[in-house]
Amino acid sequence: MGPDTNEQRTRRATLVLSGLALAYFLLEWIPSFFGPYGHFIDELYYIACSKRLALGYVDHPPLSIVLLRLVRFVLGDSLPALRVVPAACGGLLVLTTGLLARRLGAGAFGQAIATGAAMVGSIYHVMFSFYSMNALSLLIWAACFLLLVEIERRDEPRLWLAFGAVAGLGLENKHTVVLLALGLAVGLVLTRARRHLAHRWLWIGLGLALLLLLPNIAWQIDNGWPSLEFYRNADLYKNVPTPPFEVLAQQVLFMNPAALPVWLAGLIFLLVSENGRHYRHLGWLFMTLLVLMLLAQKSRPDRISPAYTILFAGGGVLLEQFARHAYWRWLYAALPAALLVGGAAFLPLGVPLLPPQVTAAYGAATGVVPQIEQGEGKGAALPQWLADRFGWQELAEDVREAVVAADPSRRLRMFILAPSYGQAGAIEFFGSHRPPVHASQNNYFLWGPPDDSVEAGVVVGFRQQTLEQLFERVELFRVHDCEWCMPWRDESPIWIVRGQKVSFREVWPRFKHYE
Repeated sequence: MGPDTNEQRTRRATLVLSGLALAYFLLEWIPSFFGPYGHFIDELYYIACSKRLALGYVDHPPLSIVLLRLVRFVLGDSLPALRVVPAACGGLLVLTTGLLARRLGAGAFGQAIATGAAMVGSIYHVMFSFYSMNALSLLIWAACFLLLVEIERRDEPRLWLAFGAVAGLGLENKHTVVLLALGLAVGLVLTRARRHLAHRWLWIGLGLALLLLLPNIAWQIDNGWPSLEFYRNADLYKNVPTPPFEVLAQQVLFMNPAALPVWLAGLIFLLVSENGRHYRHLGWLFMTLLVLMLLAQKSRPDRISPAYTILFAGGGVLLEQFARHAYWRWLYAALPAALLVGGAAFLPLGVPLLPPQVTAAYGAATGVVPQIEQGEGKGAALPQWLADRFGWQELAEDVREAVVAADPSRRLRMFILAPSYGQAGAIEFFGSHRPPVHASQNNYFLWGPPDDSVEAGVVVGFRQQTLEQLFERVELFRVHDCEWCMPWRDESPIWIVRGQKVSFREVWPRFKHYE
């Protein structure tokens, strides 16, 4: 039997990458079939949005919501049905990372290392474990990087049209794709890739991206640019002020310390290596985003996490080149072992695999339960992305019992009011034969206040003093308790109110909460 041909080696590498992608998909998807972890707060809100399709929402564009509407129509509302899309996005991102490494020149080992680094990324486990626009965003950025690499490899400017189409879809999914465009613009200007600025196809691609964004822009104009207010409020009241050194530390932590050698090698490959000279602009793209994070001194390390796929790919190329030398052959064993150990160490804090009490103890023992949002009640024994999967069904049941207590005959015109889109979404999703549900946060605010013809209501979480200004009678029905949820939701009062003093429509603007 003769030696393997390049085609045979490529086929084998593709099978390995596909197997790793399938394994990653199953790792993210299977936990949705069992365990105490329920719907994540954003999923409940997204379901509510999918019942009210529009060209935009206060805190996100419409693409992920349209897709969720389709998923719910075809597969239903079960957790496995909701989680199949983000898990599939995770598997495809793993596959794309390996393909990126191949396009940059990596062989089988380099492709495996790049793929392994993506598989252990702590923040990736979080984003691919529940339905949100973030899972789609990660995959869209990876697809954009694949196109950018192909533009250079094939010297094919017409691929800018495909890049514009993918970036435009990305903008209809999450506005932060503008960061990709900003970093790319800086990278083009600073490197020899600036030649693309003279090609009409780049500008046609940019025009296509903007054209795809126009429906959401029209919605923003029609609704007074609510997303701008949302982003401003999130920056002022939600993101935790973070010094530059801690910003860097969080990047290492959330991408998994075991992946650090890979993405650092990728940065060196893109910015310094002779083999990476055609892709310098992609290295500067990442550096631009990192510098912006350092200057802004804000939390939320996930903001630039989509940019790491190109670093993982470049790192696979460079580390494979090192491993081929006699003094560096130990990398063939050390790198996979480090990724395996590091991935296993951080897995319980990203994927809901262990019981909450075990996860909380593990987080306390390792000291890895960061608070990335400021505000009272934002610290918890569990990471926020796990704590916000508890207590929703119990809240809906408490509210249902309050509705029955307020109106045993079910003859009154009633309403339900909550301050948070998560609480409102949970009451909508898990409630049965409920009155209309309203909330003051984000798109629930735009969906409007209760009707002024109501005779009684159930209110969750508001202060008694506030309610006494609005209603003649305010009675405490119950204090909702949830053991593992975020502290701001624990011990939430549930009130029964009667007798309006003022019109809801008159006071509703005072309750607006975009965050």
